[in-house]
Amino acid sequence: MFHLSELETFLVVAEEGSFSKAADRLAISQPSASSRVKRLETRLNVRLLKRTTRNVVLTEDGSLLRSAAEDALEGLHCILQQFHARSQANRNRVVVVATPMIAATFMPRIIQSYSERFPDVQVQLLDLPYEKLLKTLNAGEADIAVTAVDGDQDSLLFRPLAQEHLVLMFPATHPLAALVIVELIDILPYRLRLLTRYSSLMEVLATEFAKLGGVFEASTAGTLPTLLGLIDAGNSITFLPSSVAHSNMRAGRAISAIKDFQPVRRYGTLIAHRAAPSAAANSFREHLHREFGPLAARLSEP
Repeated sequence: MFHLSELETFLVVAEEGSFSKAADRLAISQPSASSRVKRLETRLNVRLLKRTTRNVVLTEDGSLLRSAAEDALEGLHCILQQFHARSQANRNRVVVVATPMIAATFMPRIIQSYSERFPDVQVQLLDLPYEKLLKTLNAGEADIAVTAVDGDQDSLLFRPLAQEHLVLMFPATHPLAALVIVELIDILPYRLRLLTRYSSLMEVLATEFAKLGGVFEASTAGTLPTLLGLIDAGNSITFLPSSVAHSNMRAGRAISAIKDFQPVRRYGTLIAHRAAPSAAANSFREHLHREFGPLAARLSEP
């Protein structure tokens, strides 16, 4: 089996018609060039070149090899270019996975502002429930996750983004809308409906309700659109992050803080412990951390 360097040297000698010119072009010595071609001829058991005192010409077998080799190397060059292009594309591609609420509320603006600064980087956004988000990140199918974290994740590195208060949202026709100040005891008679992911909030509310002599009961909704639809139907009250509530405020809905109960939702980014983020992924993560807090504050404004 011959070496690629031997074939490459043969092709350059055939093109230049000279061992000395080929050696200069390949940045090797003339004896090295001659030795490479000789080894190739020995391996193939054919004579490829006729050497004279003035020049070097191809034999019939040499012409056959040159034609086949040039076609083969052109195909190899094309494949290597494809590999290089794919590698470049991967370096300039960032896959971000976020929970549905964050994906809809924050990520479009952040991706847009990043793309304006770095138009060559492609940012792909995956919108997944929390458990699938974790699996996707652990499987290496995403570079960065953006979420509110519930519990410890030993295989992941968490970096805080921001935190914000949760507020109460309810139909504008609800009795709570008549109150100037809403306290926790005021919502005891009404059935709450919370997002399924808010298990930690449910635990806190159960404790607080018990202190007030009440029993905590709540139904759940899997997604924000479903939850908002139930509010619009007039039969639910819920807690939402302030930015999300204000972003989804419209006629028929009302928002109120609770004077004696101010739960918070903490957001952050996650990457896998063993991940080696690309320069593009690191760049996007830094942009995300700069922009997320101010954006959450702007969205929380009435």
